[in-house]
Amino acid sequence: MKKELKRIIHCILYILISYSSIAVNIERGSVNGVITDKKTKEPLMGATVQLDNSPYGTAANLNGEYSIDNIKPGIYTITVRYISYKTVTLNNIKVEKGKKILLDIEMEDASLDLQGVVVMAQRRLNTDLSVLNTVKNSLPVMSGISHQQISKTQDSDASEVLRRIPGITIVDDRFVIIRGLAQRYNNVWLNNATTPSSEADSRAFSFDVLPSSLIDNMMVYKSMSAELPADFTGGFVSILTQNTPVDNQVSFQYGTSFITGTTFSNIRLLDGYKCDYIGFGAGKRSLPTNTPSDLRVVPIQDAVDFTKRINGKWGINSFTAIPDQKLSFSLQHKFELENWKLSNISAVNYSTGYNAYNNMQNNRYQSYRDGASQYDNKYIDDVYKNTTKLGALFNWLLFSDKNKFEFRNFFNQRGTTALTQREGHDYYSDIAVRYWESFYTARTTYSSQLSGEHKLKENTNKMAWVIGYAYTGYNEPDRRVINSKLNENREINRYYVDDAKKYYQKLHDNSFSLSANYEHRFNTSEYFSSVLKTGIYGEYKGRKFNARQFQYNLLGDGYSRYTDWDYSNLFDENNIGKDRIYLIDKTEKCDSYTSDNLLGAAYVSADFNYSDKLNTNIGIRAEYYNLKIDGYSTDGLTPVNIDQKNIDIFPSVNIAYHLTDKNLFRVAYGRSVNRPEFREIVPYVYYNFDVFANISGNIDLKKAYINNYDLRYEFYPTAGETVSFGLFYKDFKNPIEQTYHEAGSGVQYTYHNADRAVCYGIELDVKKNLSFLGMKDFNFIFNGAYIYSRIYFPKGAFERNRPMQGQSPYLINTGMFYQNDKAGWSASILYNVIGKRIETVGIPKQNPNDDIPDVYEMPRNMLDFSISKKIGKYVEIKGGIVDLLNTKIVYKQFLKITEEESTHTVEQLVKSYRPGMQINLGVSVKF
Repeated sequence: MKKELKRIIHCILYILISYSSIAVNIERGSVNGVITDKKTKEPLMGATVQLDNSPYGTAANLNGEYSIDNIKPGIYTITVRYISYKTVTLNNIKVEKGKKILLDIEMEDASLDLQGVVVMAQRRLNTDLSVLNTVKNSLPVMSGISHQQISKTQDSDASEVLRRIPGITIVDDRFVIIRGLAQRYNNVWLNNATTPSSEADSRAFSFDVLPSSLIDNMMVYKSMSAELPADFTGGFVSILTQNTPVDNQVSFQYGTSFITGTTFSNIRLLDGYKCDYIGFGAGKRSLPTNTPSDLRVVPIQDAVDFTKRINGKWGINSFTAIPDQKLSFSLQHKFELENWKLSNISAVNYSTGYNAYNNMQNNRYQSYRDGASQYDNKYIDDVYKNTTKLGALFNWLLFSDKNKFEFRNFFNQRGTTALTQREGHDYYSDIAVRYWESFYTARTTYSSQLSGEHKLKENTNKMAWVIGYAYTGYNEPDRRVINSKLNENREINRYYVDDAKKYYQKLHDNSFSLSANYEHRFNTSEYFSSVLKTGIYGEYKGRKFNARQFQYNLLGDGYSRYTDWDYSNLFDENNIGKDRIYLIDKTEKCDSYTSDNLLGAAYVSADFNYSDKLNTNIGIRAEYYNLKIDGYSTDGLTPVNIDQKNIDIFPSVNIAYHLTDKNLFRVAYGRSVNRPEFREIVPYVYYNFDVFANISGNIDLKKAYINNYDLRYEFYPTAGETVSFGLFYKDFKNPIEQTYHEAGSGVQYTYHNADRAVCYGIELDVKKNLSFLGMKDFNFIFNGAYIYSRIYFPKGAFERNRPMQGQSPYLINTGMFYQNDKAGWSASILYNVIGKRIETVGIPKQNPNDDIPDVYEMPRNMLDFSISKKIGKYVEIKGGIVDLLNTKIVYKQFLKITEEESTHTVEQLVKSYRPGMQINLGVSVKF
């Protein structure tokens, strides 16, 4: 009875308190609105709103929005303040009970009225509107994405973020394709400094090493300018990591992911080491320091002893995969000094996760004959992976009214353990086979920049400089490949080990860069002004690559070579001996090389501004390039010493004509270059298990030169909205592509120059708020591109004209964003699809019916959904689904067959598997 009485009393009290709260709200009023820059319409986060002679006040949020509730009725004077802006005073604002007052406030820049006053503020570049204004005011054609928009998605790293930018596609979760052009035609800078390639076999920056939470903004330049490097054609990606804290803040984030087909499924991996959990497992698997330089010249017993030292673990660890784990911690702090402001952003992040791809179809074909496709290889793969990433960010910013210094540091360690079981039929040898591969790879990325900006004379001239260093390490120790055959001639119908190999390779890339830029403004008259820009740039890249190859010599008897995916008994230490099993050396001199390149550049350009209507940039850039490579040809005997030097001139023109303040046209032209990378030239041969083929370089590879043309219309209806439509055309001379040719019982990939190529297309980008439909909290985005390309070969050449490798004929990104800051809810749904593209160039034959066709990656629809809720001031919960449709990743060949004056197309499935739908859940705490 007492308990029931207490409940009734509590209920009555709750109702009374709730009623009184509602009554107070009804008896009081509120003021809300948005504070923006009068000229740029950019939101002014942190602007203060105060009702004079009262306790009522607040500050604008990230979107410039403010709200003051529970105001006693009366007449007030409202004062709005923001650093370096004129104070806004609103008199006689009448607040009435139960009513909301909407006051949108525009503030004017006070810089012209602040003579003798020191103002220190750092412009934020991570909001949607700031990025949109940067795009609008830029003379080169560009696109971008802000930290604000990134935070509304489930994107975990930079590779996923890039998919949201118009005209961009991501391959293998890491490599960027811009305007349909493969990664070799694109350039990437991190914090205004060069980034070395993180891959041993291609020019590419692994975007997946950079967590999305650390990105301030990403801008993609699509037309040339003298201030930019000339070595890009599709796009130049500029990534800035965070360096400007909003306020003193500590944050923790935890996330977990469930992947269908992987999580709680069986995983098979080779036994590992404790250091694998933090991505540093390569050291335990590396060759010892006293490894003989050549096992062929040492006694067999020494080879046996060496085999025992590096034999390693062979046990298979079979377990159930737990959900992926992600952790991050960041610290932001601002320091007030006498005449300077100092701030720091430090962050540490960690993630580990699994992938399992079961029943992956993996086929290769011979020439079509007898009315049917003829298999060369027909396999089923089971692939298991564990990937661990450990990263850190350490950025400092020091600035005063005329000087700014930045010190940025980014580190990432990525360790991957993988195991593949391949089973099927080798039709070339007509035998059932099994292939097994296990490896561990470690990728280390470190990037550091020290930069400065100096206003030498207010609104007249300024100078900026950057000193950069970057390191990329790729270590693949102890990759093991075992080939087994089904012995059908014996009583026991089992697979026996026919061949076993070990591979070791290590790559070190070091890059140093230095740039200095000067800008002088001439204010000739009220209707005309110009800006002279000049600068220099220097870059040195050095690479050292070493590889070792060993084969197990399987001799004698007393042990069994019959196995069933577990080789621990066969390679047990008791079986290692000079009359049984030991390693023999297969390393050649061509398996190692050193290379470096020196790039020196200087440019001069000028901006001509005719009133607010016509803006023109004309520039010219000169680049000196010196490439050196020292190695050996594939025979291991003939030295290869390359020393190439040349100077190229690259002109550029960018014109923007403003029809009104909201409408403008752009026209651009620029010349660019695409230089061969180290790996594409050296004759080193590497076996790639995924494509079961060797890859080698081509010492005769030439540079490609490209002429680029752009035309674009842009419309900015309101702040934060845009509609743009663009056309582009690119003309290539000597384009570089990867092809393959038949070599014995298999194929070998290499690189070569075509004669010429063209690539042209259209782009559409829309970002629109849906307030006109009564949905002010909803934003719609759409960006799409249609692209046509063609590679041309000389008359009489064996090859036939075709689309460019890696070029997608169309791509679409679209989605809807919902954000209600007052309720703390946000959500998004995003869709992405790309058209089929050539993944591997085929082998043409004299009779087209005998062609080995190009391999195409087929279109794949992706749908992502995310939702988040802020709880109070400090907690946010996020959830979402990545790749909701989970459609198959499919590769196909299309062979046109002509028979008896009729032509039909034969489809051949090359590869097919499902990556899995990913369900995410996370929580972040900020205080």
